[in-house]
Amino acid sequence: MKLHVARMAYPVTSLGPGQRVAIWVSGCGMRCRGCITPDLWDSSAGRVVDVDRVLQRILALRMPLDGITISGGEPFEQAASLGRLLRDTRAAKPDWSTLVFSGFPYLTLRSGKTGADALLSQTDILVAGPYDRRRPGVHPLAATANQTVHYLTERGAALRNKVESDTVHRADVALGSTGEALLVGIVAEDARSRIHKALVPADTPPAAWMP
Repeated sequence: MKLHVARMAYPVTSLGPGQRVAIWVSGCGMRCRGCITPDLWDSSAGRVVDVDRVLQRILALRMPLDGITISGGEPFEQAASLGRLLRDTRAAKPDWSTLVFSGFPYLTLRSGKTGADALLSQTDILVAGPYDRRRPGVHPLAATANQTVHYLTERGAALRNKVESDTVHRADVALGSTGEALLVGIVAEDARSRIHKALVPADTPPAAWMP
């Protein structure tokens, strides 16, 4: 099975509880205004990689991690492949939690008409709903107020207090594979702009940075 993968970062502390490995997939037909990753709307933004190769990369990480977070792009456009990846990761790392971000509303994913079950069945915590820049979020994992957070398993429910007591609008700053700065986290648009202005040298081409 194949995945369109754009990037990976670790350890990430702003996309779920504890220290996590985060994977961004490419390809999203929703194209919400104000999206933090418009560079990942097109599936060609990533590389086509075997699921087993991604799994090997994850399992080769030599650091204490608490889970895996999947973002994008739109993960549920690759539900079968990501479901397989999370299933095999869970088998090798039974103590890890799984967290997935999606622009689809929860009821759409649960309708059984979208092919989402393969990924939903491997997800402990789901953040669902399109990005709506008119409604700023107040939840540590929800970028806008219309988005909903669902604790789908006993493991997910056990992490609820830890998730909801975290700081709102917290982010990590990491380096991408070509040296660009990546803002990793749930951050309001105005705060994103201020952070970028503070971090990006004046002569840096804008295309090299996350919008």
